[in-house]
Amino acid sequence: MQFYAPGTRKGNRTYVVRAHVNGRQVEKVLEATTRPDAKREADDFLASIHGRAPDEIVTFAHAARAYMAWKKPRKDDAKWINKLIAHMGTRDVREIKSDDIRQAADALCPKVQNETKVRYVYTPCSAILHYAAEQDWCAYRRIRRPSFSRRSKKSPASEATMRLLLGNTDGHQRLLLAWLYETGQRIGDTLRLLWADLELKRGIARVGSRKTDDHGEIGLSPRLVAMLANTPKLASGRVFPWGDRHNVYRWLKPLCKRLKVSYTPHQSRHAMATDMRALGYDMKAITERGLWRDERSAARYVHHRSTAVGERGVVLLLKGKKRGKSAKKVARQ
Repeated sequence: MQFYAPGTRKGNRTYVVRAHVNGRQVEKVLEATTRPDAKREADDFLASIHGRAPDEIVTFAHAARAYMAWKKPRKDDAKWINKLIAHMGTRDVREIKSDDIRQAADALCPKVQNETKVRYVYTPCSAILHYAAEQDWCAYRRIRRPSFSRRSKKSPASEATMRLLLGNTDGHQRLLLAWLYETGQRIGDTLRLLWADLELKRGIARVGSRKTDDHGEIGLSPRLVAMLANTPKLASGRVFPWGDRHNVYRWLKPLCKRLKVSYTPHQSRHAMATDMRALGYDMKAITERGLWRDERSAARYVHHRSTAVGERGVVLLLKGKKRGKSAKKVARQ
């Protein structure tokens, strides 16, 4: 067990404890500000997440909190886990079945698509129960999930829409739209972009994804490099002046309404994946460009576009009238 005193780790105001439980590393920010209090609080915390005897009841709430102590989920994921704890926290993890999770999904996510229920209810429940099984608190079981289409319902941003938007913006607004369309980066990651992340002479940008915790370098076109080079730098060091996506929507939505077009920044991500696939890039290259977690995630953003295939179609039938007569002769023979 290792303790970090206040002010020694990322400006922590209280003690932080790190330890290994059942072969896994766990870490917790304590409320104590003195070493003796931190020791007592840490002992209570570790005792609460150690394995239980086979005849003891381990509740879903206990398993969920132990899972969060190990996994350290993102803020949004932790919010939904806490909702699950409030809904069925007193249940014995050995008794929870797929139908119990279905009822929880219907209660917590009414009137939404199956993919939303899977994301916010089925996935965290499965992870918590699998973690509980690893601690021998319950038997391992597969959780049956509702089926849904893996293809995203969003459509790629069209070239006509982007030309119209770029023609009616300037400055940082025009640069943002151009950046999103060319790079396909998420709006949140884009707004965190720093000038220090750019190497304009090489036409390179170092980008990162908070969603996948991945980083990489992407190439920029000469036109986008020129737009960046001609953009005034902000005192904050960031490329774009907006703090979050909501500030972007404050001017983007009225603009789309005035121009009578439908567009969201995420549609540029769909357009990037779709265009790269049409140009012959494989899914690995597309996945790396967009910093997706895996190729299956990237595949949801690829929309098939029909292309001409030779003379296939009714024109071939019309040209085949004479061949049809010869076919009859062959049939008679």
